[in-house]
Amino acid sequence: MRKIGQFILWVLLAPGDWVSDRLGVTTDQNRDLVRMLINSLFWIMIAVIGLAIWTSGMPIFQ
Repeated sequence: MRKIGQFILWVLLAPGDWVSDRLGVTTDQNRDLVRMLINSLFWIMIAVIGLAIWTSGMPIFQ
């Protein structure tokens, strides 16, 4: 169960970690804030795209 929790946490934090690594942001340069910003923007965009796809299939929009 612990490994599943770690995997889910890794998936949620992966976009911010990846961007922070590519930008070379260190802990001294507020890596946590950059990671939080990137993760928030990434998951909000995923939600917006998902909602757009979901609502496009509704009969009212056909």
